Amino acid sequence: MNERIEAIKSLSKEIGILYVEDNEGLSKNMHTLLSKIFEKVYIAHDGEEGYKEYIKNRPKIVITDINMPKLNGFTMMKKIKAVEPKCKVIILSAYDEKKDLYTAINLSVFRYLHKPIKIPELMDALYDTLISINKEEDGDIFLTQLQNIFNYQNNIVIMMHNNKFILVNKRFNEFFGISNLDEFIDEYKNIDKLLLEHKEFLYSTPSSTWVDTAIENPGRLFHTKIENYKGEKRHLILKLREIPERDKHYILSFDDVTELNLMALFDLDAAKHDATSKDKMSILSLLRVIKENSSEVKIHNFYKGLTIVNPAVIVDINNENFTLKTVNTQLKIIRLAKLMTVTSEVFPKDVICKSIKNVDSDNQTIIIDDISFASRSAADRKYIRLEPDANHVSTLYYKNIKFPGDTYIMDISEVSVKLKINALPAGIEIGTKIKMFISLKLKGKPLSFSNIEASVYRIDENKRDYNIVLLYELNNKNINNLREYLAHRQIELIREFKSIDINSQIDNHYSI
Repeated sequence: MNERIEAIKSLSKEIGILYVEDNEGLSKNMHTLLSKIFEKVYIAHDGEEGYKEYIKNRPKIVITDINMPKLNGFTMMKKIKAVEPKCKVIILSAYDEKKDLYTAINLSVFRYLHKPIKIPELMDALYDTLISINKEEDGDIFLTQLQNIFNYQNNIVIMMHNNKFILVNKRFNEFFGISNLDEFIDEYKNIDKLLLEHKEFLYSTPSSTWVDTAIENPGRLFHTKIENYKGEKRHLILKLREIPERDKHYILSFDDVTELNLMALFDLDAAKHDATSKDKMSILSLLRVIKENSSEVKIHNFYKGLTIVNPAVIVDINNENFTLKTVNTQLKIIRLAKLMTVTSEVFPKDVICKSIKNVDSDNQTIIIDDISFASRSAADRKYIRLEPDANHVSTLYYKNIKFPGDTYIMDISEVSVKLKINALPAGIEIGTKIKMFISLKLKGKPLSFSNIEASVYRIDENKRDYNIVLLYELNNKNINNLREYLAHRQIELIREFKSIDINSQIDNHYSI
């Protein structure tokens, strides 16, 4: 008993209690008992006086009888609950009528005790009441802190249920120039039209609304364009999260990245000469958005044309570089190639990493500092282009005259071939028609392609030689043979890559 009383004393600091009883003797005895435990004890002798005492002192606990003059206990409780629904009420009654129990339940009475009350029973009731009050107050503090975080986020934050906005933060109100959500609903009656159409951005289409698309892809980052109350079209990155254990409840977060001036990059025609493509700070800012949203990027590398792709997480970002953590397979090819491409749904273009500052195999991390947007995407490669076996043979003919010097295939696909040649005959230019012969090895046997007609697509002049890209259309037999070769060659390159002992060539921890 003493331990329970001490526990109640500890929990009841700054908590007042009101006792309402018309029996003078019981009232005096209870006052004596409660004053030993609570610092603030208030006494009333009928329901009317009890209500007045409550309004005056606002105690968090009320102990009351039911049958009292002027105002009975239930009527007093209704008035108190109307003022403060969270007030905890304990009823002490000599009667056990069902109608009283039902009334007490409807009024959310915390405990219903029978007179004459035993002190241990009362102490247990008071202890449980105080535990409940403390839990509610802790919950209120937690919710208040969450509300503060919610309101003072730099991002626009929205809670949505059944495709309707039900809660928004202060930043949302500022963006749309409104005071509350009701004003927004009056003005924007159809949220499907909230996101404006922009190439490669998220917006509603005849086949799907932007909300449905976001719900189908929780956690994915989407580019969006929204007009604010000033008429400015802003570039924001959207992420939708599901709320656990709450059916069809979602949190939407919009991060405004307009100042990065990236919208033009999504116009492929303008992107080629867009100065923003080399803006390192823009890329680092987008990487911060990805990191803050706990999303991943993908690293792309090629080993003799073989694509090697793995996910990576962003470990650190500063104003000069960023650090990624990925699997050892990707680290291996990075250490060989000394460059890579990074992709994300947030990037308007793939990011080319021309300089790898540091590779740490022990911690599986890479530090990258020389970055820019690529003019083409790694995903744009429609056909597999592989470096052929070393024993291949290739010969080119222009006007039935063989090209002088050596000819070496750098990579080959179903529709093109890239070659290195020692000399470029006079008259060869973009669009020139030539013929070629190619011999490859498939499973140890020769695989020949004769009299192939091709056109020159690109010519690159080097110091001592030329790179030339030819386009062609193969007949069904040749294309099937080449597909078989490319499939077999991929397997060979995978085995070759796995067999490379990179550690014998480079230290585990090194800088480039």
